[in-house]
Amino acid sequence: MRANRRRPSNSIEVNFLARWLVVVLLLGLGGIFFVYLKNQQHAVGDQTRVVEAALREVEAKNEALAAKITSMTSRGALQRRLDDGYLHLEAIRDTAIARVTPAVPAEPDGVLRTASREPASRLGPDAPQRVINR
Repeated sequence: MRANRRRPSNSIEVNFLARWLVVVLLLGLGGIFFVYLKNQQHAVGDQTRVVEAALREVEAKNEALAAKITSMTSRGALQRRLDDGYLHLEAIRDTAIARVTPAVPAEPDGVLRTASREPASRLGPDAPQRVINR
């Protein structure tokens, strides 16, 4: 009596295998991406340290130059240069001084006039440039 007997076989479930392959692939890609980001973070950190060191160096030079400028423009330094003859001072002539008269109120209420709009002043777009009266 021979009956139909199926041989026992070890079948591979493709769903199960494919699902785990996708999960492992995604975890691997996530790990690689994480390592890439960490390497980038370290590289940017190294560049930041280099730039910060250069910035500190430039700031130190800037402070040294500011101190030098302050010492060169101090009253004592300028007096020494004047005594040595390096600088020459000239008196200001009276013709080179501009004197500004105080504004005069236009109205008795104390409002200051800011522009001249009198017809006798001949100012305007139709006045020739050489004939403008002030």
